[in-house]
Amino acid sequence: MEITPIAWPEVQDLLLERDADTLTIWFNRPETRNALSARMTAELAAVLEVLPQARDLRFVVLRGKGGSFCSGGDLSMFRTVFQGGASREDIVDSNASFGRLLRGVRALPQLFVVAIEGAAMAGGLGLSCIADVVIATANARFALSEVTLGIPPAQITPLVIQRVGASEARRLLLTAQRFDGSEARRLGFAHQVVADSAALDEALATLLEHARHGAPGAIALTKEIIDASAHLEPDALVQFAAERFADAMLGSEAREGMAAFAGKRLPYWAQARSHSDTGE
Repeated sequence: MEITPIAWPEVQDLLLERDADTLTIWFNRPETRNALSARMTAELAAVLEVLPQARDLRFVVLRGKGGSFCSGGDLSMFRTVFQGGASREDIVDSNASFGRLLRGVRALPQLFVVAIEGAAMAGGLGLSCIADVVIATANARFALSEVTLGIPPAQITPLVIQRVGASEARRLLLTAQRFDGSEARRLGFAHQVVADSAALDEALATLLEHARHGAPGAIALTKEIIDASAHLEPDALVQFAAERFADAMLGSEAREGMAAFAGKRLPYWAQARSHSDTGE
């Protein structure tokens, strides 16, 4: 399959690291514990926009530099509002753009993994709610802290409800209670909890090696069915899933998967990673 070169956006508050089939997106404002600035969210949105075209990328990992994942929104943005530099329409547009960014994450065809150490607060925690897999260190710190600042967790509220259920979401969204990685695992925010940063790196590498046994096209179609399950009526969902299944059965991955199974060999997508360039 011929791969079309991707024009990656220029970034300052993010760091993009390409390793063959995996792109790691690093929040790169460690001096703020990776608070979500307007520029950082715009850069992340720009990267998300081109990722569906990067068909040779199978995995996207989101992490934070400096030992912290993300401390939530950058409070310096509040000063613009309080100093009269932002209208109500500006604020609505800015918040809605964050909601569209979250929708962009959910639409990614790649397996999307979040690796958390340090702080995962407010919007940072909201971002992790739409990951396919979340791995966290036991001493990571979590909170939905918006109400303590006098604002609602507007765009992430539905995501938190979907992740942990209405009852726990109500408690955490309304009380801003803090919790650690072990509690995040119990609640359902994290799928795996490890001891420290070194163990986080190891767990992430192990996860991706296991995930390489899944065909990339089949993973993308499965993600479409998962998302459709949340909003389609039962009859429509039956039809939607059947059409995705037919698309896969008539595609090259199913032929390769069945041939590999019959031949007692690995399919091409589960073999050694290719040596592609960085794409940066």
